[in-house]
Amino acid sequence: MPLPVTEDREHIHTRTIAINAYRRTDGQMDVEGRITDVKPFEHHMMDAIRKKGEPVHDLSIRITLDDEFTVTDAVASMDQGAHSLCPRAAPNFRNIIGLQIGPGWNKKVKAAMSPGLGCTHIIEMLAQMASGAMQARWSRKVGEPHDMPAPEEREMQPGMLNSCYPYQESSPWIKEHFPKSYKPA
Repeated sequence: MPLPVTEDREHIHTRTIAINAYRRTDGQMDVEGRITDVKPFEHHMMDAIRKKGEPVHDLSIRITLDDEFTVTDAVASMDQGAHSLCPRAAPNFRNIIGLQIGPGWNKKVKAAMSPGLGCTHIIEMLAQMASGAMQARWSRKVGEPHDMPAPEEREMQPGMLNSCYPYQESSPWIKEHFPKSYKPA
């Protein structure tokens, strides 16, 4: 269902975030994120002017993950930063190599990129990229083999249990698919 229509407003900004995951031939996964910020009019900044439709930000990062979701490589690119100094932060994203996606991911990324070594926008996008990587982990084409234990043997990962409505420990979905994690309300 679409959002309700509102009246009397002016479009002033568009932020687009794209996250793509790729299965590599070496068994690892690449997760790429790109964020763009664009204004539908000429925009005056402190130290620059952007033309209508010209990005204020055009920022990208690729992280490579092993089977344990540990970052084995990271490369950032800043085709357009808000300021001329922004691209100098790109090499610092190698600081996240060795971090593992899981509980505490956002905190670990912020610590690795502090104080002020990174880019706020890329750091925020890395949270969504972690979620995208989890979705990609479960990407199996119809007909591909997968090792799924029987429902009575499954347990929901602790970080996911109670993280959203269907994953509530008392939900019928958990009862059916992860009975070991189910707790009646």
